[in-house]
Amino acid sequence: MSSSVPFDPWKTFHESPEEQQAIKERAKYRDAMKAEYRKLYTNPFKPPVGTPHDPALQRWYSARVTHAEYIQPSPRMGLMLLGVCGLGAAIYLLLSNNRNTVLRQIEQGEISYRKRVLEIVRK
Repeated sequence: MSSSVPFDPWKTFHESPEEQQAIKERAKYRDAMKAEYRKLYTNPFKPPVGTPHDPALQRWYSARVTHAEYIQPSPRMGLMLLGVCGLGAAIYLLLSNNRNTVLRQIEQGEISYRKRVLEIVRK
């Protein structure tokens, strides 16, 4: 099955013509931004204030700053919160129970002064 037009990989695209046009427009915009940056950066009479505005960097900084405002509550987030808080509470209770046991033994005289230094400091 041969076609009249030979296959040319440089002229055959997977994108639609509208998408190709959008790609070309984005490339034009990118080139204009680069030209403006070069013009501002290489200007020998430039004022000592400011930097060129880059919309992509501005979007990135804004997304970093406002990330917490867009967190959506979900069952997974609830379970993660419960797990973190539960783990913290479990660690606190474990350490507190161990400390209370040692203090009770010290108050009742079950641990001598020598053992206090040798065993408790190691823990």
